[in-house]
Amino acid sequence: MSVIFKIGSDLVDVVREDLLKPHPFAAERVGFLSCRPRRLNANGLILLAHGYHSVADCDYVNDPTVGAMMGSAAIRKAMQVALSSDAGMFHVHVHGHSGRPSPSRTDLHETARFVPDFWNVRPRMPHGAVILSEDSLSGRCWRPGVKQPVVITEFCVVGPRLSWIKDR
Repeated sequence: MSVIFKIGSDLVDVVREDLLKPHPFAAERVGFLSCRPRRLNANGLILLAHGYHSVADCDYVNDPTVGAMMGSAAIRKAMQVALSSDAGMFHVHVHGHSGRPSPSRTDLHETARFVPDFWNVRPRMPHGAVILSEDSLSGRCWRPGVKQPVVITEFCVVGPRLSWIKDR
C-alpha cells in the first residue's frame, strides 16, 4: 500500500511554530493535522492535510515519564474536529534533530492505543501519526478496517520549493 501525505509548506511552518513553543510543564507539545483522503490507485492513498489543531495547555497531563501526555479532553476535541469537518486526524509532534525522524517506543505504543479511537467518529477515514524533524517528516497511517498501520511512503511539501520525502 502506497500512502502519500501532501501538506503546504505554510501549514508545516504553523505546526512547527506551535510545537516548538515552551509548555509550562510538558517537555514537548503535540497537536493534530486534519486531512482528507483521496484514492491514488487500486493500492494507493493520498492524504491532503488542510488544518492544524493545537492541544490547549490545559489539556496536557503532568506526566514526567513522557515528553507530553494528552488528557481525554484533547482527544475529545480532536474527535469533534474529525466529526464536524469529515476529516481524518493525524497526531503530530516534533523530534528535535535533522534527518528522517523515527517513532520512539512510546510513540508506537501510545498512538496504537488512541489513533484507532478516531474510527468511533469517522469510521471510513484513515487516521494516523506524523513526526516532524528539523528538515524531514515520517508517519504511519491506520486505514479503515485494518488493524496494523502502514508507513507513509512519501511526503510532498508544497510551497515555493516543492519537497518530496520518500521512505526507503
